[in-house]
Amino acid sequence: MAAIGDLTNAAGVDDEATLRIANRLQHHYVLELLYQEVLLDVLPHDGREKLVVQHDLEIARHVVGYLVRAERDRVTVEPLPWSQDLSRAADADADVRIHQDLPAFAGMLRAVFGPAACADPAQVADILAAGDRGTGLPWGELFAQRSRHNADLAGLALRFGSDKWGARWYARQYQRFFQAYRDRPVRILEIGIGGFQEADRGGASLEMWKRYFPRALVFGIDIEDKRFLETQRLRTFRGNQADPEFLATVLEETGELDIVIDDGSHFCSDQIRSFEYLFPRLAADGLYVIEDMETSYWPGFGGSSSDFSNPATGVGYLKEMVDGLNYEALVSDTTYRRRPTDRSVVGIHFFHSMAIIEKGINEDGGLGAMIPDEVKRQGPRYLMPDYPVPPEFESAPDAAGVATNPSKKPATSGSKTPTGPLPAAADKPGVNATSGK
Repeated sequence: MAAIGDLTNAAGVDDEATLRIANRLQHHYVLELLYQEVLLDVLPHDGREKLVVQHDLEIARHVVGYLVRAERDRVTVEPLPWSQDLSRAADADADVRIHQDLPAFAGMLRAVFGPAACADPAQVADILAAGDRGTGLPWGELFAQRSRHNADLAGLALRFGSDKWGARWYARQYQRFFQAYRDRPVRILEIGIGGFQEADRGGASLEMWKRYFPRALVFGIDIEDKRFLETQRLRTFRGNQADPEFLATVLEETGELDIVIDDGSHFCSDQIRSFEYLFPRLAADGLYVIEDMETSYWPGFGGSSSDFSNPATGVGYLKEMVDGLNYEALVSDTTYRRRPTDRSVVGIHFFHSMAIIEKGINEDGGLGAMIPDEVKRQGPRYLMPDYPVPPEFESAPDAAGVATNPSKKPATSGSKTPTGPLPAAADKPGVNATSGK
């Protein structure tokens, strides 16, 4: 996993960085990684069981060759002897022969592992087609078909049998929020792999993420052993999502995560414990998703169908965080108890049975923080006695006090005092200008 991560990061820089990583990892291993990505998701579309590629690299007026044997579930690379004959004949077993100097090799690596600006499946298809020795493979159409199959999450969910489309409708929300991350070398962790105790089932969503994020490293957690799913960009861990010691060992292997998806036990307590450990360790602009939050209303999972604000439920826990989004706007003597997430959560999005939490820096300052406490308590009439307010505020004690003391001025206490009308939102009917906090 570390090697493919290094190669992916280098491919986003330039040819020199890519070749440096290729030299360090050794060319035969890099070719194995390359053809895992290039062929294993293409061969099934053609119905072919096996393909042999001779890949010759021209280095310092010498040629070193490799026989790459790609089958449906694996790629092996066999080194050939060095040669000074730059026109060395192709091996008899080869279906395709590729001959490249190092700049061309770096270009192919960047086309496969680099960002969209570098990733050009047509370029890779042309390279393979040029070396085709009569295999009859329509490389351009195969890569176009592969691209179509991986184009959207709903299609990928159906292809791999994930319940995120059909049984659920999460894919539309994922498409919306994940699109901005698709071209990045992200690290994704999904809690809950599926398949329960069956040794050869599960992993549909992990396969989906691997295709949707072509530069991602994908990790999964489950209480059952799911190592049969592992490939060069996919790794699994066995353990309890609520165990902080286990999660610590996972993070030691994964490094900093960009996206976490909780599709695990669905117990409210587990959802909360996983969030409290993983969210602070998420990347600065990461996303944290909790699925199947209907269990917040099911007593058998720690939920309640009567106490909707219970912070022991997943939904109730997140509801409490909503006030923290606006902590800067509270009156200074509020009894609000600050949460660790107040400064690091910039968005909480609720959908049917799921929530997406955005991480960032929640320190906007702005008008809500600058307005003096007395204006927050008494409303706009504190500054402008004739300011129109909804009828229910006419008889409020603070409003009456303002009417009899129109010349009273607020203490600045280091805050900026507005000299003109308050924001237009206060003019709108039905918008309260006071705070109940």
